[in-house]
Amino acid sequence: MFLNDTALISLGTNSRHSTTRDGAIALVTREDDPQWSDFVFWVVMGTFIAEDKLIAKEIFGDMVDVFAFGSNFKGMHRHAISAVGNYGEIYSRSVESIVPRKGRNLLNTNPFGPQLYSYF
Repeated sequence: MFLNDTALISLGTNSRHSTTRDGAIALVTREDDPQWSDFVFWVVMGTFIAEDKLIAKEIFGDMVDVFAFGSNFKGMHRHAISAVGNYGEIYSRSVESIVPRKGRNLLNTNPFGPQLYSYF
């Protein structure tokens, strides 16, 4: 599985985004496909994890194998990071010129910090 910026941001044809009351964009996937929703969630989390672990597109091989979706997808994080980079790299390339990276768009490094954080 290889992703490009558009695929990672839009996350394929079976998903869309929704704007919340405060204007934030949230990922939305189909309710009738929980496995796809889980897969999308973990690919996106992989970009946060990579940034947290300082794994950039150039060193994507440092991403660990994940067997949650079977052995065919064990390299899902490595493939995503090799294609588009970690969250910070995607953000810099895609929207930082429009919305500077601060506040909600930073990884959570303390209990009172931004919303995004790595589970690991």
